[in-house]
Amino acid sequence: MLASLTLLCTLAFSGDAGVQSICQQAAPVSANGNWTRSPKQNRAVLLIHGFHYHLTNKSVSKAELRPWQKSDSPLVKELAKNADVFAFAYGQNVALDVIVKESKLRESVAQLRKLGYAEIVLVGHSAGGLIARHFVEDHPDSGVTKVIQVCSPNGGSPLATSTVPKSQRVFVECLSVDGRRKCLELRGDKRIPEKVQFVCVIARAKKTSDTDGVVPCGCQWTADLHKQGIPAACVVGGHREVVRDAKFAETLAGLVREKHDRWPAERIAKAKKEIFGK
Repeated sequence: MLASLTLLCTLAFSGDAGVQSICQQAAPVSANGNWTRSPKQNRAVLLIHGFHYHLTNKSVSKAELRPWQKSDSPLVKELAKNADVFAFAYGQNVALDVIVKESKLRESVAQLRKLGYAEIVLVGHSAGGLIARHFVEDHPDSGVTKVIQVCSPNGGSPLATSTVPKSQRVFVECLSVDGRRKCLELRGDKRIPEKVQFVCVIARAKKTSDTDGVVPCGCQWTADLHKQGIPAACVVGGHREVVRDAKFAETLAGLVREKHDRWPAERIAKAKKEIFGK
């Protein structure tokens, strides 16, 4: 039976701290403007974008979906074969934790839960993967069942600099190597809930590269994640193309469908040697 909520296809919010966010259904696109659960569909995938360079301060606070999150993108089309797909966007004029706390992400996930999905999967690219991680750490009972991080700077990126509009600097600082080190120290008591499946997709620009061009491989899958037994999957591709190019869509969709148990220490050690050569 078709389940639906009397809810506009777009949720928008501008909180006290100026966090604007939107969440839209990407597939299937509802003709009447309501979020709709497909018949017998038990899986919802919520796509969360990463850093977006802004030319001026004026646009930094605006929530805007990226092309790869939209209904005509290769990734959305592939995911839609086995899930209903939604997309989340947010302004980048505040820190990551403020986005998690004050945007409409929690409300959007709650609405998906009300629609009756048994599986709610967050797919976060780059900084979006950090938002997804912080969200499940802070809200373990939200209903999220799985997180797929794609090229996420868990250990920061050396390219995260202040050469952005002034109002975006606080966001970019969260993505720097020093910013992530401080963040992990402050969140030292946080753990990814055992009941939430979690996997890191590590990309390298070439087979011999140790970076995807933006985030070093070692910063995508870090020691704190190794200790928690978080599994990893590797692809050869650049930071931007992994979520945009059709050749990766099937791989990411497969990770969404598959089960991801925590890895024992022996498997983590083996994977580290295979991926990092040590």
